[in-house]
Amino acid sequence: MAEQKQETVRNTVAKENERSVASGEQKFDFITETIKKKPVNKKRVFLKFVSTILWAVLFGVVACLTYILLYPKLEEHFRPSAADVTASASDEENGEETITTEEVDVTPATEEKTHEVVTQVVQKVEKVEKNLDVSDYKQLYTQISRVAFEARKSLVTVTGIYPDTDWFQNPYEQNRATSGLLVADNGKELLIIAQTQAIRNAESVTVTFIDGTEHKASVKKTDHNTGLTVVGVDIDSLSEETKEKIAMAKLGSSRISSLVGSPIIALGNPIGISGSMASGQITSNSFVKTLTDSSAQFLTTDIYGSDTASGVLVNLDGEVLGIIYQDDSVGDAPNLIKAYGISDLRGKIEKLSNGQDLAYLGIYGTDVTETAARELGLPYGAYVKEVVIDSPAMEAGIQNGDVIVKIGTTEINSFEAFKDAMLKCQPGDLMMVTVLRQARFEYAEVSYEITLGTLE
Repeated sequence: MAEQKQETVRNTVAKENERSVASGEQKFDFITETIKKKPVNKKRVFLKFVSTILWAVLFGVVACLTYILLYPKLEEHFRPSAADVTASASDEENGEETITTEEVDVTPATEEKTHEVVTQVVQKVEKVEKNLDVSDYKQLYTQISRVAFEARKSLVTVTGIYPDTDWFQNPYEQNRATSGLLVADNGKELLIIAQTQAIRNAESVTVTFIDGTEHKASVKKTDHNTGLTVVGVDIDSLSEETKEKIAMAKLGSSRISSLVGSPIIALGNPIGISGSMASGQITSNSFVKTLTDSSAQFLTTDIYGSDTASGVLVNLDGEVLGIIYQDDSVGDAPNLIKAYGISDLRGKIEKLSNGQDLAYLGIYGTDVTETAARELGLPYGAYVKEVVIDSPAMEAGIQNGDVIVKIGTTEINSFEAFKDAMLKCQPGDLMMVTVLRQARFEYAEVSYEITLGTLE
């Protein structure tokens, strides 16, 4: 408002000056004024600063006195009594290092007791940490080496020999080697499971045992799904010394829910060198690879190895949990060691060891989950995801989306049941396969009479 008034006054004075000039009268100037800022009172600012410092000092003194007066009472309230500490020390001297869950009752009424137990646990952990030294680590790795040494007794080297000639027509032998696992003794032969790729179409096969002795072997049966082959060595060709140094493999279970994170030892040829060893842990066991008329669980580890690794994974009890197979389709880390879970191989190994071929229907399948059954109305059984071209299943008329519910007289309520039923079948068997197929408003039952083939 003041500025508007001043502007009005200026305009008025300017007009008056113009009139004065025009009439020859004397010119008047507008009187201007400057508003100065109020000077700072330095004395008042200094007094406020000093007052703030004094209040801060007073607050610090009060806080210090409060801590000094209350700390003894707080320490007396939370620290365990001398009798309890003495009892804890006597327990340690008597070797009683275990604290059972019965000692802990987490309720407001026993808060002091809980604090007491926690204090004891901390004391015990500190005691363990102080007592650890290099010798403890040496002892740990010594125990792992002992497990590996015992497990190696069931490992062999299987070599395929391929004769060839060079540019000058000079003959020479090309050898491919892989690790094998002793799985059975049928009284006449020692049966060994090994990767097929090292001995496929080989002119001859040899097996080298842990003592370095080498023996001729014969190829028995092959599972073309997993790329594993059974070879046999005549027992009579082995010396008594060799027989005493070898052992059949102990097979564990790869379907344990708590398997992930378990320590594991890779033996055989995990890093591209025969007889090598590596250790780590299992990182997953949930990947399942779909195979023809079957499926296989894969174990992955954090062990860095060769992309052509072979051998086995064993736990700290010396049990075989997996047969190493570096499949590129499992994860995106080709050099991390992977293996077929042994639980999915047991039935196949047994059948191949008995000299029997695997029967062939020709489907890729999976389980019908509870969610699919509830939301989509699918019946329980082996769901057919895909039918293999020119397979017995396709020739009979089985289609994608069918649910297999019976093979012969065997009820099928899951894909696992289908796999077990197929293992009991033989190539050439005439089987009645019953499926449920989605019609317009419901699933209709359809049966096919199928002659099973040989899986190749």
